[in-house]
Amino acid sequence: MGDIFGIIIVRPLGMLLNVIYGSVQSYGLAIILFALLVKLVILPISYHGKKNMLRMSALQGQMQQIQKKYANNKMKMNEEISKLYEKEGVSPMSGCLPTFIPLLVMMGLYYAVVKPMNFMMGLSGGLPTDTGQDINLLAQQVGIEITDQNSYTIQTQIAQACNQFFHNGQLDPEIAGLSDTIASLLQPMNFDFFGIDLSVTPSLGLNLLVLIPLLSGFSAFMSSWILQRMQKNQLQGSMKVMIYLMPLMSIYFAFQFPAAIGVYWIFNNIFTCVQEIIMTKIIRKRHPIPEKQPEKGKKKKEGT
Repeated sequence: MGDIFGIIIVRPLGMLLNVIYGSVQSYGLAIILFALLVKLVILPISYHGKKNMLRMSALQGQMQQIQKKYANNKMKMNEEISKLYEKEGVSPMSGCLPTFIPLLVMMGLYYAVVKPMNFMMGLSGGLPTDTGQDINLLAQQVGIEITDQNSYTIQTQIAQACNQFFHNGQLDPEIAGLSDTIASLLQPMNFDFFGIDLSVTPSLGLNLLVLIPLLSGFSAFMSSWILQRMQKNQLQGSMKVMIYLMPLMSIYFAFQFPAAIGVYWIFNNIFTCVQEIIMTKIIRKRHPIPEKQPEKGKKKKEGT
């Protein structure tokens, strides 16, 4: 991960997650509130994109006519479709940003979850090459060796081990070897959420963790299905495949990332479903969009 991405995206997201966690003292609830807050922040962008998508949906009849007319001339087809978009004042790219931002947030959240001591607390170090850094000193204090093999999960292990330094939420003043900087930044972290360790990556088996990928896939399917229903579009070709492919991809990736990412994905999809239903009704009421039908040939003059 590049330093710019870490500074501009991950660190602010980690600080936000840390503030929420400090307020609610529940890691799972903090992830859920984080997902809700992201939805609220990008709501104006989502509203504009949704309004544009509904306008595009109303143009399906005219677009199909153009595609049929210029089926053998792709360049002319694209030119006529662009003219139609320009005439109706719609932009096919405006709906991409509300989709891109949650993906960017999820990438940043992934690093904040995997490296909470760097991006939530602001401590330095955490890699085998970072000798003498904050996290390395903490690892020595709790008897954990940092290697290339365990660098993926080491920070959550150290964070959990450091909980022994705290009593009633206060750092034990008798702990030796901690600088004032480390002592001021270090805080207790509890990754448990209803008996599930959200720092662990789910795997197949009879355990509660396996529910997270399954719920992630189901919520992704419901999100896609509701989106299609709200736009009143007939799914065609690749779109029919995507409504089933996306949930399968959600399940796969939820098995690759820590459970906290899966929880974020689940509730992001749930909030998306609610947002789609409410937003579509509001837009249709405030900005009624007449269905654009294909123009038919001019009627012949009477008597000819």
